[in-house]
Amino acid sequence: MANKFMLLNLLVYFIIYPVTIYAQTSRLSSEKQQLWLQLSLNFYTVVKEGQVDQDSSLVLVSRKGRLSRWTVITDGFSDDIAKEDNKWIDTRQTRQVVKILGTLHGIDHVKLLVLLGSYYAFQPGYSQNDRDSAQYFLSKAKQESEALHSAFWSNQSLCLLGKNYFKGNQVEKGTKCFTDLINICQRANDKVTEAKAWDYQGTYCPPLPATIMLKINSLAKANILYQQLNKPAKQVNTLTNLAYLAFVLKDIKGAEVNALKALQLENAMAFPYTHYNYDLLSLICKVNGNDDRGTNYGLKAVRASQETKDSIGLGYFYARVADLHYGNKTISAFASYWFKKAVEELSKNGDPAIYRALFNYTSYLNESGKSREAILLLSNTLKTIPPASLVDKQMAYLSIAANYKDINNYRQAEKYFLMADHLSDQDKLITKDFRSAQIKLKIGTFYFEIKQYDKAKSYLQNSLAIPVIKMNEPITFSAANWMLFKIDSLQGNYESAAKHLLQYVTYYKKLVELNDAKNIAGMKIQLEMTQKEKDLQILRAKNALQNQQADNVRKLIYIGVALTFLIIGMIYYRYYINRKNNEKLQAQKDEIDHKNHLLESLLHDKDVLLLSKEWLLKEVHHRVKNNLHTVICLLESQAAYLENDALKAIENSQNRIYAMSLIHQKLYQSEDIKTIDMSVYIPEFVSYLNDSFGTTSQIRFELDIQPLRLAVSYAVPLSLIINEAVTNSIKYAFPGKKWGAISITMYQINEQVELIIADNGIGINAHKSGSHSGALGLKLLRGLSEDIKAEISIENVNGTTITLKFKIDEMIYAMA
Repeated sequence: MANKFMLLNLLVYFIIYPVTIYAQTSRLSSEKQQLWLQLSLNFYTVVKEGQVDQDSSLVLVSRKGRLSRWTVITDGFSDDIAKEDNKWIDTRQTRQVVKILGTLHGIDHVKLLVLLGSYYAFQPGYSQNDRDSAQYFLSKAKQESEALHSAFWSNQSLCLLGKNYFKGNQVEKGTKCFTDLINICQRANDKVTEAKAWDYQGTYCPPLPATIMLKINSLAKANILYQQLNKPAKQVNTLTNLAYLAFVLKDIKGAEVNALKALQLENAMAFPYTHYNYDLLSLICKVNGNDDRGTNYGLKAVRASQETKDSIGLGYFYARVADLHYGNKTISAFASYWFKKAVEELSKNGDPAIYRALFNYTSYLNESGKSREAILLLSNTLKTIPPASLVDKQMAYLSIAANYKDINNYRQAEKYFLMADHLSDQDKLITKDFRSAQIKLKIGTFYFEIKQYDKAKSYLQNSLAIPVIKMNEPITFSAANWMLFKIDSLQGNYESAAKHLLQYVTYYKKLVELNDAKNIAGMKIQLEMTQKEKDLQILRAKNALQNQQADNVRKLIYIGVALTFLIIGMIYYRYYINRKNNEKLQAQKDEIDHKNHLLESLLHDKDVLLLSKEWLLKEVHHRVKNNLHTVICLLESQAAYLENDALKAIENSQNRIYAMSLIHQKLYQSEDIKTIDMSVYIPEFVSYLNDSFGTTSQIRFELDIQPLRLAVSYAVPLSLIINEAVTNSIKYAFPGKKWGAISITMYQINEQVELIIADNGIGINAHKSGSHSGALGLKLLRGLSEDIKAEISIENVNGTTITLKFKIDEMIYAMA
């Protein structure tokens, strides 16, 4: 019967409500986009029970809906600022905007100050830096707007300052801002800004016991003004917020009235995202005990969410429908169907809210004899989606324990029962006593069923010892007394057993009354389903009538068959003509394919030629390197017969030639044959110089070369410059074989490269004075620097420092 009930509900649901798809949020008007953002962020904040602030919820839903936060952040002044120039609001790149701010003056400067202030006032979380930034920009905007006599921008600044104070829990300062603003607007008869002020005060004031009525009264006044201004979208938002607040105060009637008014306005303005108010009405009906109306509203919330493809609350809507029927045995299969859908949807999004629906769904699996499946599902969920609260973790442990008990694994069951009980010590919520009592009752029941009566008695007595249980939990109180009666009877404590029996009988009567009310509701639903079955029979009768009419139509079809054959003949003739044309087209296609094949062959030959050219170029560089080495060897042979200046000239020439030889070696070893990695080349060349002069134990080289690839046109002059600078430092900077250090640093910033060669020797003036070779070396350095258009500077501070700065010429680089 339960399965029939569930299937019939689903059938009627999809018959009555055919699926259509509304436009996506991005196609809505700006007014409706703002309304969707506000409704969805408020719903998300509510279901997260205040654990997520409103501005963080705004960021989340805007990303989910692929909408900009623009309409909310610029509420009241968006028409005065160009949206296309302010995409930084969603990319959160404010640095460039602050630079632009310095170039503006007058009212344009004020506008950007207000926009920046609003941006920081709506930043997610509670960062002090964000609040300080908002305070700075908004205060400055207010000051400048007053100097320019712009009441509009002064009022917008004051409104946002009030919100910013509220975000920092500075209720008194925030309230003063809005009181001042409302007085200003009333004197100027500015109802638009006044409505915004009341709205912001009611929306963003922290929800504290002392401020709840301030929030309600402010939103009520905002709603009246929005009605006078004919702003239905604004009314929907304020009425929905009023409904949430009334529900918090347990004013269920007021909550229902406001939610229905909001829903009526949504339908009047053809706003398709009605699911948030349908879900609220479903919750209200559940509290009122009107499960059938609640189910109707719940299914409408699901349908609207699916039609608009707005899945932010879909998992919660599924769970709401299931909650309305959970615990009623006649429709438990119906509830389990929706709990399963809730679990799947919430699991898809990794939402920790999954545990409430998961607990109820696994309870159904347990009742259906699928305890092992329930244990596996719970264990996997605990690993993939860690519980966000202690309560969720307790629920998961209790469910695992119950399922282990049903498969007679009492050791594991006891382990998880006790884990859930131990978490009660960490529970700080107001409802902790109710949960603690229920957990102790479950553990007592477990020990009672496995005949460990002393442990059972201890936990059951602890459950009854919690004061609130007797008044508010008749089920827990009655069950505990019944088991204590049985335990005392078994142990011979008859006086105590009689007391527990009396308590059980007293509270059992209350349970019977509650169950009678639920059974009546269940019978009502069954009667409604019977009526729906009759409606389906009527639909079948109508279908039979339609079949009879179809027979009459069929006779007319026969008349048209002759005409059909004639049309087929004409179609065949057309087909014959098309076939001939296709054969011509195929011949043309074959010719094109043949030409394409020839073109591919030519391209292949080109690739082969390019590859041969690349290898030939490598061979050229290799041979140039070998020839340069041959020249070095010849110079070494000649040096054996020379002395003094001639010998020094030969040695200098050897090092210069080696520098160019190493360049060609690196070129033919590189993959592109065009550039040289200087971070590899310079260390190898410096090592060569150090070895050739025999100064490895005297001079320490410190290299910091950024990985940088340069073309030959830059690499050759740089290698010769390094050769001259390092050679001069080795020869003259450290007289008497004094110990020293030479550092070479090379790095690139954007398009500019900087090369620094420094030693801690005696300085260039001391060791170069009167030296012809020194003068020649400096002349060579400057000439090579001019070749690459570099700026060269030489300093004598604690030694000699040569700094070379140049920009890479892309034209030269590309031709290398």
